[in-house]
Amino acid sequence: MILCSCNVISDRDIRACVRPCCDTPARAREVFHRLGVTPKCGRCVRNIQALFERETRGGASAQTPCVRMVQAAE
Repeated sequence: MILCSCNVISDRDIRACVRPCCDTPARAREVFHRLGVTPKCGRCVRNIQALFERETRGGASAQTPCVRMVQAAE
């Protein structure tokens, strides 16, 4: 599901960034930074933050690197 239509960020992108190999972002703005984008209109921030909080409360494992971050590095 697309959460940010301005930057075409899906819930999968957010989940991947919540479970990076080392440190987990603390806020939605850090998720944007990890994905290499910035919020445009801001309507998505609340939904991204809610998903982020749900995922981190659930004890997400630190196994999967941020997919977009890895692709951008290649």
